[in-house]
Amino acid sequence: MTFSVKSTIKVGDDSLETINTLGAKKIFFITDPFVVESRMIDQVINLLDKSVNYTIFSEIRPDPNQELVDNGKSALKNFNPDLVIAIGGGSAIDATKAIIYNIYKEIGEKIPFIAIPTTAGTGSEATNFAVVTVGDSKKVLIDDLMLPDYALLVAKFTKTVPNFITADTGMDVLTHALEAYISKNASIYTDTFAETCIKTVFEILPKVYDDGDRLSLRERMLEVSNIAGIAFNNAGLGINHSLAHTIGGNFHISHGRLNAILLPYVLDYNCKNDERARKKLDSLAKKLGHNDYTCIIKEIEKLNKKFKIPEKLSGLGKIDARNYANAIDKMADTALNDRCTPTNPALVTKFDLANILRDSF
Repeated sequence: MTFSVKSTIKVGDDSLETINTLGAKKIFFITDPFVVESRMIDQVINLLDKSVNYTIFSEIRPDPNQELVDNGKSALKNFNPDLVIAIGGGSAIDATKAIIYNIYKEIGEKIPFIAIPTTAGTGSEATNFAVVTVGDSKKVLIDDLMLPDYALLVAKFTKTVPNFITADTGMDVLTHALEAYISKNASIYTDTFAETCIKTVFEILPKVYDDGDRLSLRERMLEVSNIAGIAFNNAGLGINHSLAHTIGGNFHISHGRLNAILLPYVLDYNCKNDERARKKLDSLAKKLGHNDYTCIIKEIEKLNKKFKIPEKLSGLGKIDARNYANAIDKMADTALNDRCTPTNPALVTKFDLANILRDSF
C-alpha cells in the first residue's frame, strides 16, 4: 500500500501570497473567459510583484479537447514561463495538466504549477488525473508529473458560482469520495479522508445550495473537494466515472450531474455484486445514523431531488432516446476500457455496463 500527498495545500485569501514567494519572473495563466471577464483574475494579478511579467491564455471551455490543449501548449512554449497558474474549474485545471504533460513529453522538463480552483467539485488541484475529450470519448491521463506543486483554496473565488453548478460540482465531490471508499485499492488512509468528505457533503452541500454567500461553508466544500481528490488519487475510482466519461463525451452533459444521476444505480450494482463494498457501505450508513447501504442511496436521491437533478438521464431533456440507444454498445465498450474501471469493487462486463446505461436512462 502507498499513500501520498504531493501538492502543498494552502487555504484562505492569504494563500495567494504564496505566488510571490516562488521567485517567478514570467507567469503563464490558464483560465476561462468568465474568470477574465468577471475580473476574478485581477485579484491574483494585482498581488504580483511589479517585476513579474505575465500573460493570460483564456481559451478554456468545458470538456477541453486535444486541439485546445495543443493551442495552449504552443502559447506556453512561445511565452516560456517559469511558473504556470491555472485558475478555474476542473476544465481549466485539467487542461493545464494536459498542457504540462504534453510539454514534458516534448522537452523532458516539468514547469512549476499552481492550481487555484473556482469550484468545489473535481478535486483536480490534488490529483494526477486529467480528462481530455478526443473525438466522442474522454481520454483519462494519469501521471504524477501533472500534480500541482501548490493548491490554493480561496473560498471567495467560488462565490459567483450559481446554485445549480454548486450542486453539480458538490455531487461530483460525493461521487469521488464514495467511489474511493469502496475502491479495490481503498486503505485506512483513504477511508478516513473519504468518510470525512461524505459526512460533510451530506451535511453542508444543501446549505451552500440554499445560500451561496456563506463563505465559511464554501471554504469547507473546497476543503472536502480537495481531500476527496487526495482519496481517489490514492485509491482510484470506479465505473460511475467510467460511465460518466463516455456519456459526457457523446452527449456533452455536465460531468457532476451525470455522476449524480448514475450514483444510485452504480452503488446498488456494486453492493449487490461485491460483499466487501456492501459491508463497508452498511457500516458507513450506521455511522451516519442509518440502517444500511440502501439508506445512503435514498439520501443521494433526496439530494438529487432537492437540486432538481432528474432520476433518469432522459429527464435531462438533452439526449435523444434513439441516439442514446444506438450508442449504448459503443459506450459500454468505452467504459469497460476506461482507466477508472479496474479499481471498481465489483467485477463488470460490457453486458453489465450496458444494462446500467439502459436502467439509468
